Amino acid sequence: MQLPSFPCLETERLILRAPCRADAPVYTAFYADAQASGFYGGPKRPDEAFRVLCSDIGHWVLAGHGKWMLVHKTGGTVLGGCGLVHPDGWPSAELTWWLLPEHRGAGYASEASMAVIDFGYRTLGWPVVETHFRDENAPARVLAERLGGTKTRRAGFPDGVDRDVYAFPQPAGVNAA
Repeated sequence: MQLPSFPCLETERLILRAPCRADAPVYTAFYADAQASGFYGGPKRPDEAFRVLCSDIGHWVLAGHGKWMLVHKTGGTVLGGCGLVHPDGWPSAELTWWLLPEHRGAGYASEASMAVIDFGYRTLGWPVVETHFRDENAPARVLAERLGGTKTRRAGFPDGVDRDVYAFPQPAGVNAA
């Protein structure tokens, strides 16, 4: 079976590339930290973190989009992930991101998210790029608003949690659908 090629994105400081088997230690480290991974279903054992990695790779194959790994251009350190996902049964696709704790606060999530939002509009042709998060995830709300996101609705999700849904503005030069 021929796997599709996954696009790479670049920002000023980052290379966004598809996840691969070599990223398993990064997933293990992130999901081992209960505080860091709490909004992402953690903490998880190493085998469970590996299944998340497999799922992230599979999302690219099945949906044609997914999460990229954020790699710092200087030194090649993997900082976390960011991408566009739409799990089966969820009401809409979303921008999502995660960073290892030691890389938070440096603007990497904002930088990567802007590139991913642009990809969603320009390359995928989505009419809207949005994100949704739990009420208690204050850092996600701050980042969504920093990126220009505005709350468009409150929606119920299959896990039984109601979430605010934020839509992001289209980048300059993108025609509205």
